[in-house]
Amino acid sequence: MYPFNGLARLSKLGSIGILSGILSLILIACGGGGSSSSAPVNPPASDTTPPTITMVGAEAINHEQGTAYDDQGASASDSVDGAVSVSSSGEVGNTAGVYTITYSASDAAGNTATATRTITVADTQPPVISLIGDSEVSHEQGANYIDAGASASDLVDGDVEVLIAGDVDDEVGEYTVTFTATDAADNSATQTRLVTVVSSDTPQAISLSVLDNGEADSAFDAGLNGQDSTNNWGTSCSQDGGAACPNLSWQIVADVDRGNVLQIAHSAAGQQAIFFVKTNSPMDLSAYSTGNIIFDIKTVTGDSNYTMKVDCVYPCTSGDKAIGSHGASGWETVTVPVAELVSAGLQLVSVDTGIVIWASAYTSTIFQLDNVRWEGIDDGTGGTPMGGDDGWEIPNFSGYQSAASYDGYSQVWSDEFDGSEVDENNWGYDIGGSGWGNNELEFYTNRNAYLTDGNLVIRANKENYGGREYTSSRLKTQSKQTVNYGRIDIRAVMPQGQGIWPALWMLGSNFPTVGWPHSGEIDIMEMIGGSGRENTVHGTAHWYNQSNNQNASYGGNYELPSGETLSTNFHVFSIDWDSTSITWYLDNVQYHTMAINDSSSLAAFRKDFFFIFNVAVGGNWPQYPDASTVFPQRMVVDYVRVFQKD
Repeated sequence: MYPFNGLARLSKLGSIGILSGILSLILIACGGGGSSSSAPVNPPASDTTPPTITMVGAEAINHEQGTAYDDQGASASDSVDGAVSVSSSGEVGNTAGVYTITYSASDAAGNTATATRTITVADTQPPVISLIGDSEVSHEQGANYIDAGASASDLVDGDVEVLIAGDVDDEVGEYTVTFTATDAADNSATQTRLVTVVSSDTPQAISLSVLDNGEADSAFDAGLNGQDSTNNWGTSCSQDGGAACPNLSWQIVADVDRGNVLQIAHSAAGQQAIFFVKTNSPMDLSAYSTGNIIFDIKTVTGDSNYTMKVDCVYPCTSGDKAIGSHGASGWETVTVPVAELVSAGLQLVSVDTGIVIWASAYTSTIFQLDNVRWEGIDDGTGGTPMGGDDGWEIPNFSGYQSAASYDGYSQVWSDEFDGSEVDENNWGYDIGGSGWGNNELEFYTNRNAYLTDGNLVIRANKENYGGREYTSSRLKTQSKQTVNYGRIDIRAVMPQGQGIWPALWMLGSNFPTVGWPHSGEIDIMEMIGGSGRENTVHGTAHWYNQSNNQNASYGGNYELPSGETLSTNFHVFSIDWDSTSITWYLDNVQYHTMAINDSSSLAAFRKDFFFIFNVAVGGNWPQYPDASTVFPQRMVVDYVRVFQKD
């Protein structure tokens, strides 16, 4: 055995190997091994992460068609560069559909991120229906009811057809007329009118509007006014927004719930000033003796205590009436019994202000007014309009006579008005004083038309009735006599005077179900009274243009020779109407024609129509009577004749 010698060799060899390994490690650690370059111990990592895009608002949005789209945008942040800019692309159109907005952001290293917002555009809002006239009306039993109708407007489609449903019978009771409008996206809206049929001897509900939508009713023709103590109460601020009143001003403002309202402001000077709505023609409001003055008020800032009064012709007045605090928490309806004002001195036979009102503290108070009106029950004590023949003798008018016959035509209907009473087989009446969609001033009755000497007379009279200061009649052949094509001759003498508006016209027989203008309207004759206007006849057609969802009209006019007017003598107002055209004549002289094509818009003029004869007082077109207008005024009709082709 060689235990020691073998161990000795192993130790020697192992020592050499270990030493050599240690030297190698030392060389490597010291950068030896023949290389002169060096490498970083921790090299930096490259930027490979794109920014993060954060949209403001939801990724998917539903947007109402017809309204402007305003995108909320987006922001972007990068882990290296911080906030980076965002660009966007894409548009949101006006038509229904799905649209995208794409946002892009890039950092300094060229990394790009995108995000997309989806916008669904759809028409989800129904049309808005506006009733012509009040939502609740009383109708006298025995008179033919014709609804004033309604209009509808849609945010996307514009004017929309209104369908009318519901019958008003002759029996005493309540009836509902329903108006429906549907837009192209099949969104529907409905409105209703409650019609109460009352017996002829039942007291009638009456209403007189003073101020609405920030404006005075046309009956209060002196408009909006103020008086200021700084002016010693001597100078009125009339229709000027208070410019001449140092301590009072007013303006129309938009209320989020009501639309336009009137806002009245008292200054901080502590000087008293009052606001009032006035008429130039004092009214007999005796019919409202048991009624109320009603108005809506809201206090915007300042003290909410108010005082009001009503004036009759100076020095007549109700005196100041403190009505307490109102409107501090929002809109509030205030009711003031008329009897309380009468007991304090108001004389109802000569009222010349609809309301006078001011903030009791008259310092730094701003308040809003809306829907100011008088309401009452006409129990007959206020008088009835002049009825029937008033003894007026028709002047010895001459003038044009139309032909008794026409080649190729046969007479199919006429009314020569040669009886003693208006023929109920031919004519009914519209009753009421709603303004008839034109802001007219008269109350239509069945008492202002009569026959005398072979003529129909329609009289417009200045008298207070039904909350209106004028009366007249509006006769119609609806549901009695209709016409579809033919030659129509009407011989008549017109009334005269500023604000007088006579008309001989026709409406489509489907008016109660489709409303105006979808029913179509043919104005055979219209004249607007006033200096320089009474020698001109106007002939016009009205309809609904389905191609652009707009009301449409096409009219012409003809002027008589110098010095002659339509009230001087009889003239014959005519149309010749067939499926292709309507042509207008005055004394058989053609002055206007309109082609009827095959479009659905003009389909109304290929259907039955009924006649309407009326004399309106005031309105949007003629404007209103003034001091030069003489009453009564009368339209005299000799005959109406209808001929149709053989």
